[in-house]
Amino acid sequence: MGSKNYHKSLDGSYSFSDTRTIEEAQEENLERICELITDKILEAGYDEVWQRNAALGVISQDEVEAGRSFIANLRTAYHDYKARLLTATRDEADAVQFVAPPVPEGI
Repeated sequence: MGSKNYHKSLDGSYSFSDTRTIEEAQEENLERICELITDKILEAGYDEVWQRNAALGVISQDEVEAGRSFIANLRTAYHDYKARLLTATRDEADAVQFVAPPVPEGI
């Protein structure tokens, strides 16, 4: 398994090495983005309790639609990111940016 390393030498110079395969670089970045998306969903207030309440009809239909729209937009952004990541080289993989949709107002 490859790795990324950033080294500072005694003379003050820096060096960087990346021995990951393209698949490892892609997997690492996809895992990072999945964690980010989960955090965004939770930060927006769409946790398991909200999802259960939405399924039970406890919250308003407008709130449910706002949550569904936000999560769908995150899913779309993830698929866009993944498509760009999978066409990137290993050296480009870490530079591919994830563009998250804005959190709905009122949350």
